[in-house]
Amino acid sequence: MEQYEPLNTEEIQRYIVAKDMQGLRDYFDDHNIIDLAEVCEELHERDLLLLFKVLRKDVSATLFTYFTQDTKEELIRHLTGPDIMIMLENVATDDIADFIGEMPANLAKEILQAASPQTRDEINQLLSYKEGTAGSIMSTDYVELQDTDTVQVAIKKIKQQGKMAETINVCFVIDSQRRLIGSILLKEFLFEQRDVLISEIMDRDVIRVETVTDQEEAAEVMSKYDVTVVPVVNDENRLIGIITVDDIIDVIEEEVTEDIHKMAAVTPLEDSYMESGVLDLVRARLPWLLILMISGTFTSAIISGYEESLMAVPALSGFIPMIMGTAGNAGSQASTMVIRGIAVDGLDTKDVWKVLFKEFCISVICGIALFGINVVRISMFPSALVAAAGAVKVAIVVALAVVLAMSAGKMTGGLLPILVKAVGLDPAAVAAPVITTLVDALSLFIYFRIAVSFLGI
Repeated sequence: MEQYEPLNTEEIQRYIVAKDMQGLRDYFDDHNIIDLAEVCEELHERDLLLLFKVLRKDVSATLFTYFTQDTKEELIRHLTGPDIMIMLENVATDDIADFIGEMPANLAKEILQAASPQTRDEINQLLSYKEGTAGSIMSTDYVELQDTDTVQVAIKKIKQQGKMAETINVCFVIDSQRRLIGSILLKEFLFEQRDVLISEIMDRDVIRVETVTDQEEAAEVMSKYDVTVVPVVNDENRLIGIITVDDIIDVIEEEVTEDIHKMAAVTPLEDSYMESGVLDLVRARLPWLLILMISGTFTSAIISGYEESLMAVPALSGFIPMIMGTAGNAGSQASTMVIRGIAVDGLDTKDVWKVLFKEFCISVICGIALFGINVVRISMFPSALVAAAGAVKVAIVVALAVVLAMSAGKMTGGLLPILVKAVGLDPAAVAAPVITTLVDALSLFIYFRIAVSFLGI
């Protein structure tokens, strides 16, 4: 069986040194363009420019779309206007808009000046939509058919429009006013008689989104209805563009990354970790660290309020980290699951009691296990301070505090994201810092109240 060998720059450079341009073209035809893009990132700028001169224009254009933003900017600085124009003719309009939107103004202007008038208008249209909306991620490269077209005319249009279209598997049907009135799968009319009208065989129930629809909502629509492409219309139901599944994968990755950052109390970054500078990372983290540090004063205030109890039974202080940690972990578990439930299952305020009941049941079952383990552990292996205070009594106090603090953490973690969503805020953004503050304070208060009541201090 033939072993797969990873690509490397040496093979490409051998073709360049030997001036074997045909061999270079064949090499790029025989390998995956995404893997080639990763390898080409390591080439010297001179060699990279040579590639763009000798490769087929559709290959070099596709290669360009998979480069990092820095490499794209460097290439644009060295390519001539005609070279840029030819490349743009082979790149999907939405991809052009994506990398232009992240480029410095002077480079963006240079690209727009090199583009054909039609391409320039389409790019400006995409750039005009608010970031994060369906309009900003849609493509204007698609196949559109008229309801009055016959199958024969439709096939001819697909041949004309399909080369640069994002997909031809699904074609959308418009009327004379460009209003979206139907859709049809390619396979559905390939077997029809040539004189059959598209209006007779199209599907009139078309799932669609508007240009102003949030991109995350557009992703949810595609997931719910299990479609690989969804049309985008304006407020007059006129077809403007399409969103394909590859665009949605990028959206999902972006939204998940943003939620992970928020849940970790980090301001979302535009670039990846490796592409972000130290100061960018500091700006993303420092505000939340300050907020969490200041909110920690609640915890300090509770401990200060029970200083006499701690002095009376010093053994109690040794269990504070465990109780706070257990409660915090329980709250994080619940909030993570509920936040995911909000995103996937559409949980809202009507589900509050279901969530609370479920978290209560989980707390009871987990609590029984934790209570028994803690009582046995502390009673059988007491420290000197614990033994002096009465190992069994301290064990029961700590075990009971763990159970109640954990229950409070789970109920808080389950309830808070839904309440936050109800007031129009992002559950992921608020959950981490607020749950940390509330659960820490609650767990300490519960612990000391139980200790005071049970130990009589």
